[in-house]
Amino acid sequence: MKTVRTEIVVIGVREDRTHALLVRLPGSVWALPGTDVAPGTTLERAALTALADQTGIRGAHLEQLYTFDRDAGEGVCVAHLCLVAAGRHVLTPGPGVVEVRWFPMDDPPALDADATSVLEYGRSRVRAKAAYAPIALRLLPDVFTLGELQAVYEAVLGHDLDTRNFRRDVLHAGIVEPTGASRADGPGRPAALYRSGSGDFQVLARERRIARAIAQVPGADRGAPDRPRR
Repeated sequence: MKTVRTEIVVIGVREDRTHALLVRLPGSVWALPGTDVAPGTTLERAALTALADQTGIRGAHLEQLYTFDRDAGEGVCVAHLCLVAAGRHVLTPGPGVVEVRWFPMDDPPALDADATSVLEYGRSRVRAKAAYAPIALRLLPDVFTLGELQAVYEAVLGHDLDTRNFRRDVLHAGIVEPTGASRADGPGRPAALYRSGSGDFQVLARERRIARAIAQVPGADRGAPDRPRR
């Protein structure tokens, strides 16, 4: 029987850059949070328990990423993705963990080849999915400004977005709702605060047009989409 392991790619945004949460094990070995999956334990339960025990993060949403072969085909690793607001959780190293720390995704410490592959897959998955689904909201605190939301999307996607078009599309999609409060972070008018809504959102114009085409009745024109709007 193959051995089964689960590892979690935890991603947050700090200082307008995407970061990954890593654990330092004895011997100054950096790794992804993870554990071997015991018989009779579900993959999600094993991943949630490892995340809580090793980092202190509890109640987070997990998404299965991919299953990687390990140990020359004698084992597998089922990777999970976890998006969190970086400042929301108090990081607490658990038993067998020396340190828990955020690292910029483009400047991690030395990792073994397996962990590097899982981390890169997670990063690519987040960037791709953020272009057509409102998953970036998970990277924000409970209330936020539209500017903070745009900064998170720009960090994840790796490029700037047109502010006027972004704000118009976000409000039209209904993925955020106003709280009625505002916050002043400096001179000028205070910024309105929002919370997550229940709408759907494609952040790039190309994906929005593709989504509309898919929703059309059979036989509708599904020609090539226009170039994305910057």
